[in-house]
Amino acid sequence: METHVDRRLYARIQLCAYGVDTVCIVVQGQERCHLDLVDLSTGGARLKLKELVPKFNDKRLTLSVHGVKDGGRLQNLSAQIRWQSGQEIGVQFDIPLDMTITELQALIG
Repeated sequence: METHVDRRLYARIQLCAYGVDTVCIVVQGQERCHLDLVDLSTGGARLKLKELVPKFNDKRLTLSVHGVKDGGRLQNLSAQIRWQSGQEIGVQFDIPLDMTITELQALIG
C-alpha cells in the first residue's frame, strides 16, 4: 500500500534530526507571521505555527527562511498551502528550488 511518503517527489531534510532551529517569515496579503521550519525539500516545506491560529484565509503565500546566508535563494518563495492540520501547514513551492538536497542541507545546517 502506497503512503504519502512514497508519493513524495522530493527528498526532505528533517530539521529536528539535525537539531536545527530555523524560523520562516510567511507573508499572506497584509499579514506577516513567524513559523518554525519543520522540514524542507526543493519542492516545499512543512511549517509549525508558534501558537494555534485560525486557518489561513488564502492558499497563496510568500515564504522566506530567516537567518541563513543563502544569497537570496531561500527568500520570497511563492508557495501554495497544500494542507493545514492543527499548528502545522504544508506548502508547495510554485517553482522548485534550483539546488540539490545536499546544497539545501548545507544552507540550512
